[in-house]
Amino acid sequence: MNLHDWGALIAICTVGAISPGPSLLVIISISAKFGRKAGLLSAVGHGTAVFIYAITTALGISFLSGAANYIFFYVKLAGALFLFWIGLSMFMSGYKARRETENSKVPQKLGFAFRDGFLIGILNPKIAAFFATLFSQFVVPTQAFTVSFLMASIAGMIDMTAYCLAALISNTLLVKHLFLSHSHIRDYIFGLLLILLALSVMHDSFNL
Repeated sequence: MNLHDWGALIAICTVGAISPGPSLLVIISISAKFGRKAGLLSAVGHGTAVFIYAITTALGISFLSGAANYIFFYVKLAGALFLFWIGLSMFMSGYKARRETENSKVPQKLGFAFRDGFLIGILNPKIAAFFATLFSQFVVPTQAFTVSFLMASIAGMIDMTAYCLAALISNTLLVKHLFLSHSHIRDYIFGLLLILLALSVMHDSFNL
């Protein structure tokens, strides 16, 4: 890869990371609801998932190639079910938000934040399609492992940085105040959006 190719790779990874989607909704919600640390952990989890996609693609063993469309179908379906589960959980928590304070909801162990960030990344059909179509164009079958690892690291770090910024912004005093003051409305809206996204992915999956 020449300098131009590296620049193009960084550009498309940046655009992919900052484009809106279910991952952004989930990470903003985690950060606003459970705090900055939880939001950052979810961003790290998401970046880890992106790194796994990137290194898999760069090594030429992508599970999302045209020869394995049936596996891509199951990735999309699993992602849709996970989105639906998160959306339904958030929607139902709207009933509790009227009676509970936000602090009472913050668990002492935040491992769930990394887990949810990782799962929404690894099961996100948008990310799967990105690596199967765009990122794969930069992969040369004969390239060295160090080049593949560097490509994957760039993709993972860009994604992690973008979502860390999103987590920090969503945890600012103004945004957090709006989220806390209207927590039940937040849960209703975000939950409904995720459910609709999940249903949309399911619809597309069964009409391939």
